[in-house]
Amino acid sequence: MEAKKQCADREYSDLKKTYEKNRIVLGEDHRETFASMDRLAEYFDRIGNYDEAIDLEEDLLARRYANEEPDSDAVVETVQRLASFYSHRRDFPVSIRLGKRALSVRMKQYGENHPKTLKAAGRLANLYAAAGMTDEAIRTCRTVLRKREELLGPYDHSTIVSRDNLGSYYADKGEYEKAIRYGKEALKRYHKAEDDPSSILKCADRLAGYYGNLRRYDDAIAMEREVLAQIREMRGETHPDTITVLNNLASFYSRAHDVNRSVMYGLEAYEKCRNYYGEEHPETWKARRNLARYYSRAGKHGTAVKLERKNVSFAKEYYGELSSEAITSEMNLAEDLFGAGETAEAIYVGESAAAHLQESLGDTDPLTLGALAELARYYLKDGNAEKCIRLRSYIYETRQEVLGETHRDTLQSGCELIESWLSSGMIEQALDLGNRILEPVRLTFGKVNPVTIHLVQNLKDALREYDLKEKEKTQNG
Repeated sequence: MEAKKQCADREYSDLKKTYEKNRIVLGEDHRETFASMDRLAEYFDRIGNYDEAIDLEEDLLARRYANEEPDSDAVVETVQRLASFYSHRRDFPVSIRLGKRALSVRMKQYGENHPKTLKAAGRLANLYAAAGMTDEAIRTCRTVLRKREELLGPYDHSTIVSRDNLGSYYADKGEYEKAIRYGKEALKRYHKAEDDPSSILKCADRLAGYYGNLRRYDDAIAMEREVLAQIREMRGETHPDTITVLNNLASFYSRAHDVNRSVMYGLEAYEKCRNYYGEEHPETWKARRNLARYYSRAGKHGTAVKLERKNVSFAKEYYGELSSEAITSEMNLAEDLFGAGETAEAIYVGESAAAHLQESLGDTDPLTLGALAELARYYLKDGNAEKCIRLRSYIYETRQEVLGETHRDTLQSGCELIESWLSSGMIEQALDLGNRILEPVRLTFGKVNPVTIHLVQNLKDALREYDLKEKEKTQNG
């Protein structure tokens, strides 16, 4: 790996060299120096180094304010770019404030219906969407789309972009049928207008995602394979866009239960990430995390364990020990250790994950209870019925209190507790709880659901054991 000259390193070196040369030869405040600062900031943003991107762009904005009119196009565009970087760093209040500032300047300059004003409004809609303010994003984008259609026509690039974006906002809201309608129409108009090929591919990629969310995996895979073929040709094998599409395709195959293809595309995405970003990078971590899950679903737990060990180490160092990324990686590692038959270590890692969840989220959070439920399963497999029963009793009682007696998760916990009691010979407790929850389980899960069938079988076994014990008592007494 060290012998390879990584693309990201070369790109950074070239951009940094250009910036330093312009700064020295042309001066700190020359427009070419400003342009090279922008390109370097955009590079940092693209690779996920948002702090560096923001520092550079803040410096550039201060220089522009000192050298240009505060409402110049260059200043407004820098404000918008800075808003985007803050959004990527998840500083949403700052990003939205900057987006509103840019829109306010444009409205004062040009009025409500000018293309530059509509562009600023469209960018603000994107910031709303990133911040989870989906209704605001939809409302703003619908207004922008209507005005662009009136002013620029239905086949103008910016009009189609608004239609495409509106589909993505509806997808964020979970309204995938609407998202597909807007996405398909946008894709059709991009083609009819013979628009920029990269815009067409991005639209098709998003549309594939909408199909995937509706579990229309054949449609999603067919569209994403077409996107991959074109993006390889347009961007090359190692471009981040190519890697993203490979990851998407692997995900669709995984969700469609085609484990071999999901591993194949996931492995290709991971290797390309390693070559482009390096082993210790968030994008590489994401690709490695995905690949580990694909191997796990394929039953190759030993291979998954090797990857998950790296994932845990990176996530703890990069995101922090109590971050959701680190804890999820720990839980995944415990699951694969268990699948690989390394039960003792699975317990050790599972206990660590549960403790971190308790510390960060509390004892009764659903994620904490889920981790404890997995840990109880490991205890049972390890022959430690006492610890298993203690955990499952706690989970059941907590879910009764928090969710109610007939909630799906509560009933699932009750069924697991019955299984633990049976394995320890606590027949009367198992029968008592089983008889109480049998009917709610049938109503909630259905008579032919595996949960119901397993509970019925456990009750039959418990009755058989109970009858044998009663018969022994009679014979002995």
